[in-house]
Amino acid sequence: MHLCTWTVYSGSDEWHVEPMSSYSKAGAAGVVLLVTIIEDAGLIAWLVLARASMFYKGIPIAPPLLLIVLLIEHSIMQRAENPNFTGRVFAQILGFTTLEVVNWSVWLTLLANTSSLLSMSSLIASVYFFVGFYIEHQITENVITQQPYLRFRNARGAITAGVILETLSEGVGARLWLLYGPIGPAFLVLGSLIEHSIQYVVGRVPVTSPLLDRESAG
Repeated sequence: MHLCTWTVYSGSDEWHVEPMSSYSKAGAAGVVLLVTIIEDAGLIAWLVLARASMFYKGIPIAPPLLLIVLLIEHSIMQRAENPNFTGRVFAQILGFTTLEVVNWSVWLTLLANTSSLLSMSSLIASVYFFVGFYIEHQITENVITQQPYLRFRNARGAITAGVILETLSEGVGARLWLLYGPIGPAFLVLGSLIEHSIQYVVGRVPVTSPLLDRESAG
């Protein structure tokens, strides 16, 4: 897994990519692998509980379980990307994590009565997944980079491209997960690994360029 940091050198309008040290690469790969394992284990447990319609005192068990698991996963990634972890940051994480739980639940509901990739229900579910998770992934990047919570216009095209690729990789992996039964989890894990690898790198892309900064200052 090849990961890199983005570094801006003073006196230049160019963006340069500085490869990580072996230690940094190992640390990044460890974080990506850890959050992937946590998220996918939670999603598999959530799916089993959701399909079994398990309740505790009238409350469905699956959504709260997924919320807790994703809070842990997102908190780990946040700390790895940005050590500035405050109560306000945790509240923001809770916000976009709740959105993610809603996205998974709505997506699964839309797919409840179809097994075909080309059915109308499947196409609607795919559109919902992309829009819903694009929003969630963009908010995630905003929190990591300490940008306004609901900013959806990035100064750097690389950030927008990264968020789109994160969403597509997760969506394809998730759809194949449900489609291919016993071997489905392998697609879920692969999609998640790609998603989290991109997220880790995109979280280190500077949100503005030196040229834009100078223009703003002027």
